[in-house]
Amino acid sequence: MVRNHLDKRRIPQEPGGILVILLDLPDTEIDATLGRFLDNADINSVTVLALPRQKNYLDLADEVWWLERLGPLGLIAMLRRIAWRRFEAVYQPRQAASKSGYSWLRLFVLPRPKWHHTSYPA
Repeated sequence: MVRNHLDKRRIPQEPGGILVILLDLPDTEIDATLGRFLDNADINSVTVLALPRQKNYLDLADEVWWLERLGPLGLIAMLRRIAWRRFEAVYQPRQAASKSGYSWLRLFVLPRPKWHHTSYPA
């Protein structure tokens, strides 16, 4: 499925869809990373976890979750939200996982969806 920013976003349904963690991914790679998921007909929605400074590059995502200053309770709430949303899979680009140290997120999300350290569907 090919889309551009003028198309309507899909409505995420639970359970299902995927989460793409774009934290600290270079802005130049965000469109290419999201495009890989949107071209896959097996994926019914793309939710993105991003930083507020990345907002100008997320037009292709169906749903955006923002990671801001959370504090300990906010961090626990975010981890629970990921778990409760029951994603089919979580994709975390290798660059972001190794650069920022956010790869530990998968250890605290229960029940755990399939977690891939890659920027495109396997």
